[in-house]
Amino acid sequence: MKNSLGNPARGEGFYDREKELKKIYKVLEAGSSIYLSAPRRVGKTSILKHLEEFPKEGYYFIYIITESIDNSNEFFKVVFEELVSSDAIKKLSRVSHTVKDFLTGVFGKIKSIKDVELREAEESDYYALLIELFSNILPEHGRVVIMIDEFPQTIQNILEKENQKVAETFLQKNRELRHHKNIQEKINFIYTGSVSLFPMVQKVTSLTSINDLRTVDVEPLEREDAKKFLSLLLKNDDINLNGELLDYVIDKIKWLIPFHIQLMQQEIVDVYESSNKTIDAATIDKAFDQVVHSRNKPQFEPYFSRLAKIFKAEEYEFVIEILKYIAQNDKIENDVLHDTGVKHKLAEIKTTMEILEGDGYLIAVDGGYQYTSPFLKLWCKKHICK
Repeated sequence: MKNSLGNPARGEGFYDREKELKKIYKVLEAGSSIYLSAPRRVGKTSILKHLEEFPKEGYYFIYIITESIDNSNEFFKVVFEELVSSDAIKKLSRVSHTVKDFLTGVFGKIKSIKDVELREAEESDYYALLIELFSNILPEHGRVVIMIDEFPQTIQNILEKENQKVAETFLQKNRELRHHKNIQEKINFIYTGSVSLFPMVQKVTSLTSINDLRTVDVEPLEREDAKKFLSLLLKNDDINLNGELLDYVIDKIKWLIPFHIQLMQQEIVDVYESSNKTIDAATIDKAFDQVVHSRNKPQFEPYFSRLAKIFKAEEYEFVIEILKYIAQNDKIENDVLHDTGVKHKLAEIKTTMEILEGDGYLIAVDGGYQYTSPFLKLWCKKHICK
């Protein structure tokens, strides 16, 4: 198995997430849409890409990323354009004359598609066009699943560019779309993103706007799966670790997300090839330390730079201060956390801490918080706490 570090795992590079895939199909078969919940780098996008490439019979998955979108109609436009140009809809058009006829006629209604100007006209109502498209898909054609990546970021973009009311309307329109009569029994949505959905929605409105979504959690790998995944990655470079060394590596990584296992494998290979091809606990320790070398800045820097997009002003300063504190002290006690919030004049810190937990930075422990990952802690201590 090749190491696809930094990119969604595709094809043979995808480590089977059988448990998560079964949950997703079970919810879809029940007719519900999904919020795929997981911290950053746990493998959400790889799962979505796998569904798109290797769907069950009767399913059509379309992956769409909306991270930069900050306008409601633009969101529905991107969804519409990605749908009508997708392999899934092309396949449907070959078996359904209603879908084919719609696609033939739609280009007479829209001003442009994917930045290609078709005619001079006012911008179309893409929400209405989506509903029209969905009305031409019949249940016997199969189930179409639209997978929206970075949906929470889109909500934040609209909130910041427009205002709370516009963002609330955007969420409501998405809910109405999921419940439209043209969608029932044939269209589902999967929403996910590197920012937690629930706290982001609560910045805008109540969770009622998304209470029809079923949450499917993507957890870190279980210990035995993590050992198997690491072994498969190392095998590609003809490295075999005995059981004791495998356990030693897994104990050091602690938070067993694929991304961190891939980082560790990369450094084990580097140390192995530069040390007369011997491997022992000292080799593993050296590899572990190399993970937080500055050459891996592209892998870790986004964890911290993205915080300025999620949090603003004093809230951002609060977040950076507590992350530095935990990196230097292993843990922040709840009373210190409270006092730091007061220092930065924050009315409440509950939502902020929920985001940091949901996005995989911190974990609640007895009386306070710690880093989820030793790698994140060490990176912050070495490169942020200067």
